[in-house]
Formats: sequence, structure tokens, C-alpha cells
Amino acid sequence: MSLKAISRAVVASMGLIVVAAAQTPFQLLVTVGNNASLIQDGSTLTFSSSIGQAQTARVTATYTGTGQVTVSQPPAVIGSSAFTAKLTATPPLMLNPGNSFAFDIQFIPTDAAQNIAQLSQNFTETTASASVARTINLSLTGTASSIVLSYVLQTDQNVVPLQPGQTIIFPPTPIKTTAQAALNLTNRGSGAGTITGISITGSAFRLTLLPLFPFTLPSGQNLQVLVLYQPTAVNSDTGQIMINFDSGSPVTLNLQGSGNSASFVYQIVQANPITVTPGGAISLPDTNVGDTSSVVIRVLNSGNANGTVNSITLAGQGFQLGNNIPLPQTLAPDASLTAMVTFTPTKPGSFTGDLIINSDSFNLVGMGLGPQLTFSYLAGDTTITIGGANPSVVFSPVTISQSSQLEFHVKNTGTLPASIANIGVAQVNGPFSLMRLPALPLSLAPNADLQFTINFTPTALGFSNGMLLIDTTTVPLVGSGATPPPLPSYTIVGPSGNTPPGSQSSVGLNLANTYPVAIAGTLTLGVSGDLPPDPAVQFATGGRAVPFLIPANGTDAVFGGQGTRVGLQTGTVASSISITPSFATLNGNVDLTPNPPTVLQFAVTPAPPTLTVIQLSSPSTNSLLIKVTGFSTTRTLKAWNVQFTPMPGVSMPTSQFALDVQQITGAWFRSAASQTFGGQFTMSVQFNFQGSTATTTTTTSSVLSSIASVSVTVSSELGDSNSLQAKVQ
Repeated sequence: MSLKAISRAVVASMGLIVVAAAQTPFQLLVTVGNNASLIQDGSTLTFSSSIGQAQTARVTATYTGTGQVTVSQPPAVIGSSAFTAKLTATPPLMLNPGNSFAFDIQFIPTDAAQNIAQLSQNFTETTASASVARTINLSLTGTASSIVLSYVLQTDQNVVPLQPGQTIIFPPTPIKTTAQAALNLTNRGSGAGTITGISITGSAFRLTLLPLFPFTLPSGQNLQVLVLYQPTAVNSDTGQIMINFDSGSPVTLNLQGSGNSASFVYQIVQANPITVTPGGAISLPDTNVGDTSSVVIRVLNSGNANGTVNSITLAGQGFQLGNNIPLPQTLAPDASLTAMVTFTPTKPGSFTGDLIINSDSFNLVGMGLGPQLTFSYLAGDTTITIGGANPSVVFSPVTISQSSQLEFHVKNTGTLPASIANIGVAQVNGPFSLMRLPALPLSLAPNADLQFTINFTPTALGFSNGMLLIDTTTVPLVGSGATPPPLPSYTIVGPSGNTPPGSQSSVGLNLANTYPVAIAGTLTLGVSGDLPPDPAVQFATGGRAVPFLIPANGTDAVFGGQGTRVGLQTGTVASSISITPSFATLNGNVDLTPNPPTVLQFAVTPAPPTLTVIQLSSPSTNSLLIKVTGFSTTRTLKAWNVQFTPMPGVSMPTSQFALDVQQITGAWFRSAASQTFGGQFTMSVQFNFQGSTATTTTTTSSVLSSIASVSVTVSSELGDSNSLQAKVQ
């Protein structure tokens, strides 16, 4: 009995799989741009390009026979004229074993139809026994994209075809409103097209719903983006859209639109109406505290187009809208509406507010008559009255984690008793708080006063602002926080020195001494080296940054649900890894990070590759597919060694195979796609066998039944990997 492997093919996890006995004494490698893959004689090559644009593939044929090959003529192409082919060297060409020759195939489509052709490369092989004329045959298929343009206006929903250089015309549009058109890019060709960018000019125009570029548009599919037009003045607006493709000239479309507008005039209605311009003041009559006065505002459209009053809002203590106006409301030219503003002062003194109609703003002014409260505070031995040059309560700088107090006075300088129902600070959980408040509500007689304490405990560096509320009266509070105590020294606990690739560890952080306030921080992973960084280098929580919290008067960092230690994985690429912390106060976010911070550093060093998984499958009764998974910290592989162990009593002429995988794995590790996998790889090799195994005098069994097991190793420039073994039977 005998068993012999008759074909094999090495496969990188992201490459082409080629599994078949060779039909010619050549190994064929096709290269398009930066992509390369092995193909069979008789394979079909598929091309895709834009009309009039070229795509080129180079086929490199390496002679694997034992004689000599003569190539006398260039390749012949039969079929679509969109395909041409030529040798890269001048014939005749003489090839010995291991020599190569190459020919380029160019595809230039002239229309959007599918193109089919057949390529034949004749050659003569001379061996010791004969001289034979033979042929390399390849089937060629090509498709072309054809992208046509159209648009649909929001106002009429009609589809309008567009040619390059034509114009999308928007209907007249009220200023500060938006009209839109849907721009459609439809691929009516036989192949996919690639759009590399869409840009727009013209300050009144913008694009939305843009995809990520480059964008591949399959045959028969449509891409739609929205063109928005928002005029800001009554005039004409122009712009352009430029569409760029991966090949060919860009397409330019023109944009045109115009704006129209209403014009509003505002009047105070009385015997002789008073016109008031936006930004001007509207005065209400002086009013006793608790009483109400009012004015009526007329909004008149003096423009030449319909105008819409979308909103009327009022802000300011003591002011309200006195009538309920249904909005939005459209005013034709010379039409108007009226709004009533009421004033109900809650204390004596001047009142101000804002009346906003659409985007036009007016200042409201009123005077309240009644009791009058004045405010002051004691800073050291000096009494400072609130108002004029001193509108705020101002604290001297206070070190963060400490507090300061000021005594505040409220005095009634009016002629009637003043009722005080509420005193408080507007900012909940802010740095300001009140102490020794009197019982409320209270009535403060004329010339009487009350006192309470304002406490300031800063949480942030620099100025902090707050607001003291006394019923409807507000008093600004201003304080500043000074630099907090320095952060104690700390230790980062985790990996050190050289760390195994693909390993998992944990990291913690400890302060040498307690700190008086809570600390929020972040550990950040840094990865450096000569190779692309492995995305798998990250914390167990995901990503390369993890937050932590050190409670007030504590020392250990707590990583959320992870506790005081957080998991870390090192990845599979040789690199230097650092862990850098940052610190800030939890309340106020004051930076406490030392300069420079103490950093934990360790490394994943270059090492021979490691195999982790081996899998076997049988595509047929006489073939075996071997698939292995592993990682290489140097992102390189040189050889794949396969050892077959036959069943007892079975002879196998060749049981050990060494496969050169440098070229195909080099292409994989150089590809952008491989960088998401770090040093990981998956490779496959398929062996086809011939021969048979007799099980009785009249029957035979599958040749695979004669193989007991297979073992695999791979190697790099740093040495051999571990060996993985799998049973065939």
C-alpha cells in the first residue's frame, strides 16, 4: 500500500483560496494595485471600472516544471474589445525552472454593458523526452458603472433629470426658512461605482444625509442626499455641488434660489400710537405692589409677502402676557395682531423684562411702588451695600476643601411692612449655603433688618457664581477657590518588565496617604512600537481608558463594578505599553495630576509565533483541509511545516511538507484589514491524495483512513512555534 500527496495550496485568512492540481507547469499570481492572489489556469478574472477609465491586472507566471519554456508571442484576447493584453518583456522569452514572466491585462469599458473575453498565452515546454506546445487560458469578465443624476423638490415631488453643469432651481423661499431638494445618484451601469466625495459651495446652501466616503454604489442602486436652501436676505443666492468619483472628471451642478420676506412694525396702542423698534424700550405705568397695569402691542406686517408670527414670549419678574394668542399666525401685507403685556410688581423699585416676538426683542420697563428692601454684608469690619458698584456678595479666595462665612443683612427702607416668605440659594449642591436663617415667613417693619450667614465651600479653582434668592429678589454670590493640597504619591500595581503576548493581567492604584476630598481619575493605555498597534490591548471594561474613583479620606482607586483592580489584556503584537493616570477632584474637576505623572511601563517582546487552534475537514474522500489559528508578535511568518503520521502498516513516500508562506502572509500582515487582528492569523492548506487502501480482497477504503494524525508548526525569523496535533481517525 502507498499514499502520496499530489497537490497543496497555502491560504491566508483574508486571501484567495486556490485548491486544485495544476493544469500547466506555471504558478499564476495576479496583482491588482496592492492586492495579490494565486489563481488557477482556466480561472475567471473579474474587472470593474467607470466608462472610459482603465483598470489593469498583472499576471506573473512562475515556471514550476523541470524543462525549459519558450514564450514566442504575446497573449491573444478573443471577445470584447474592452480587454487588451501585452507581455511586460519583449518575446521570445526563455524560462528555466523557477523563472517567471508576466503579462498585463487592461480593461477600458466604452459603455455600461457587461464585457466578456478569453485570453490565451501560448508557450512551448521542452523536456528531456519531448517538446510540447501548451497554453495558459483565462476568462475575462468586466463591468462598468454609469451614474445618472436627478433631483426632486420638496414642493412638487417631480423627478427632474440632471446633466453635468445644469442647475437645481429652488422656488422663492421665505428668509430664515428652509427649502429642500433630494439629489439622487442612480447607478444604471453593469458594475458598482465609487463616489469619493460630494461638496457644496454657497453660504445659503448645505448638504445632509451624506454617507461616509468613499461610497460604493452597486449596479441598480440609488444614493440620495438632501440639498437644503436657507436664504437670509431678500435677494438671489447661487452655489455649486461638486461630485467626485474614483475615476474620471468630477461633476459640477449649479444651485439657484431666491428669498422673500415680510416686514413687521411694532406699535404701542394708545390715542396716538407709538412705534417702537426692536431693541427699544416699552414702558409700563408706575404700579403699586400687587396691582396690575398693562399696555397693548400691535404687530403690523408692512412687507410685501406673507409673514408668520411663530412665537411671542415674555421674560422678566412682574411681567406677563395678558391675552392668549393662537400661534403660529400668518399675517398678509397690512394685516396685524395685538398682544397685551401686564405688569404686576412684587416689590418697590425698577423692574425690567424682555418681550420677544419671533426673533425681535424689546426691553420692558416698570416701576413698583411699596416697601423697599436693601441688602448688605459684613466683610471684616466693613459693611458693603449691595447695588451700584457692588452688585454681588464677594468672598475672599478660599482653599478648596475649606470654608469661609459672611454675615448678610436685609433691611426694609420702604414705608410699608415687607413680607419675606423664602430665603435660599438657587444652586442646589453648589458651593454656597445659608446658616442661622430666621423663622419664615416674617414681616419686616420699616427700618427693621434681619441677619443670616452665607457659607462658601469651593469645589473648583477660580471663580464660582451663585444666586441668593429672597422671595423674587436675587443677589449674585461670587467666590473663588484656591489651589487644593497636592496629591500624595501613588503606586500603580500591574504588569512590569516583559509580559507574555495574549495574556491577561490586572491593574490597581493606591495613594500613599489619604486625601480630604473625593478624587475622580482615569488610567490611559499607551501603545508604541515599530509595528501597527494591536487593538486588543485594552482594559477589561473595553477601550484604552478606564475611570476610577478614590473616596474622600481613602487611598485605593475603585474601578466601578471591577472593584480595586481592573483587568488588562496585552495583545499579540510586540510593543511597549504604558499606563498613565490623571487625577481631579470629583466635585469641581480640579486637576491634581502631578507633572510629570508616575507611569507604569511594560513590554510585549518579539518571540517565535504561537499556534492556538488546529482544525481538520475533508472536502472530498481523497482530500484533507488543515486550518490553523495563532499569532506572531512580529507580524511575520516564514514557513508552515506539516507532518503526516500514517496508520500502522501503511507506507507514505513523503510524510513531511515544508511550505513557504512568506509572500502570502506578508501580503496579509501589510494589509489594512489585518491591523484589526494584531498579530493573529488563520491559514489553511488542502492536501489531495491519490492511491487506495484495501480493506478486503474485493473492496477498498478512503485513502484518508490510512492517515492516523497530522501535526503542524509554523516559524518566523525568531524560530519555530509550538506544535499542534490533530487526529485524522
